[in-house]
Amino acid sequence: MKASTYLLAICMLAAILPACRKKRDLSYTGPAVLEFSNPLTGVNTKTTGQSIGGASGIGGDENIPIRGDQDSVKIQLIGRQLSEPLNINYTITGGTAVAGVDYEIIGTSGMVVLPANSSATAIRLKLLNTGTTVKTLVFELTGSAKSDILPSANLKTFTVSIFPMKAYLSKTIPAGGFFSTRTGLVYNAAEAAANPSIIDVAFVYDAGTPKLVSPASITAGYADSRYSARVFAPAATVPATLVKSYATLQLEAVTSTTVAGIPTSGTTATAAILPSVNVVADGIYGFVGAGGKKGYIRIKSAAATGLSIDVMTQP
Repeated sequence: MKASTYLLAICMLAAILPACRKKRDLSYTGPAVLEFSNPLTGVNTKTTGQSIGGASGIGGDENIPIRGDQDSVKIQLIGRQLSEPLNINYTITGGTAVAGVDYEIIGTSGMVVLPANSSATAIRLKLLNTGTTVKTLVFELTGSAKSDILPSANLKTFTVSIFPMKAYLSKTIPAGGFFSTRTGLVYNAAEAAANPSIIDVAFVYDAGTPKLVSPASITAGYADSRYSARVFAPAATVPATLVKSYATLQLEAVTSTTVAGIPTSGTTATAAILPSVNVVADGIYGFVGAGGKKGYIRIKSAAATGLSIDVMTQP
């Protein structure tokens, strides 16, 4: 056989083979179902609470808020997306959390809307628990506006545990001013003198250096607060542009158990034992304030004109 004939045969075979191959269909072909989802852990539980990780807002996933005083429980549609919105119904079947005391539902309680051409929505929560114990909340999917789209038998419930915490965001203390982690308010010297038992944070600008100091070191009778050195310090390899994000990620992992574990003795850098500490922007410092309450202070900016802070503290 001539070379040209071989070449012709190879070309014909190459043209025929793709037509003989069958494409593998990987699309979901089962019945459409609704289910709860926790993208971070893969299990249908979540521990949450107020955080100074950032003001409540929307991150990369519109169904997962950046946690300040809000969080969410994600619901997924397993199946083909719909061309019109779908009302999804749920109930609260148990738990120890009390509506209006430990949490609030954002939007219509008992129902959320899955947008058209979407596979996910969420139940949004405002986190209010400032008690002394973790409160739980159990959700259960009950159905939808379409009788043929029902909850998954195995993934129709979700338990949220809300830890007790107080969080105050973007509080600005002027040089020589005071702050109370009991009230979340900023006080000048005269106002502080009228409320000495609750004043537990003081800010001074000492020879060009911003400092958190014990109020007792300024005025007798005020809380003898103590601070740690900077905690959650990023590695030298973390670019300056990512330092704020690094601090946010560290604080997102903080819970009431973490705060309760802040040491108040010893020589470790995390121990809240210092009567004053020099502070820097994006630094996070542990503290023990009035009544022995523990917490973290995040420095957003520090200047002679004032100190901008986020505070996360025990109730």
